[in-house]
Amino acid sequence: MLLAQQKYWNGAAEYLLFMWQMEDLVRAVHFDVEALEGFISTYAQSEEEHQAEKQWFQKMVRDMKAERLEQRGHLSELDEIMTELTYLHQSLLKVSKDSDYLSLYEVAKPNMEDYAIKAKGIGTNEVELCLQALYGLLVLRLRREKISEETQAAMDSFSALMAGLSKEYLKMKQGDQRAALN
Repeated sequence: MLLAQQKYWNGAAEYLLFMWQMEDLVRAVHFDVEALEGFISTYAQSEEEHQAEKQWFQKMVRDMKAERLEQRGHLSELDEIMTELTYLHQSLLKVSKDSDYLSLYEVAKPNMEDYAIKAKGIGTNEVELCLQALYGLLVLRLRREKISEETQAAMDSFSALMAGLSKEYLKMKQGDQRAALN
């Protein structure tokens, strides 16, 4: 199974963060898949897996170029998942009023409000805001920058909320698959 597929089934939020990182990686190597050989070798166990991952990156390069994402932006398939997550987020809060999800949301809400002020417009909705914040945390960690306890606590609340949302998303998608089989 491709690494991206594993990330998808681990959770939609984790998958989006992974894919945003892969988009940035592809841009960093100027869309040269050959430059990713060493990276692929760090996790591909066999030659077959290595070739499958390389083909996956080649498709990603083609898709990014076709969608004119050379400088910034995300693949349309990722935007679609973001839209689905956003609708599900709203449904869990306002339609089903899921108590577990509402509890996670109540913890994250003040942190989202604080982050929205600091971020000055990053993220068009709460789900995107949380994911952008978590991606920023990932970048800070890659740079080995110090993260304050306050920031870490906020990110933990975002992570918990996105994990809860991802769990519900997976249930929804598995339901879609079962419905398609009928």
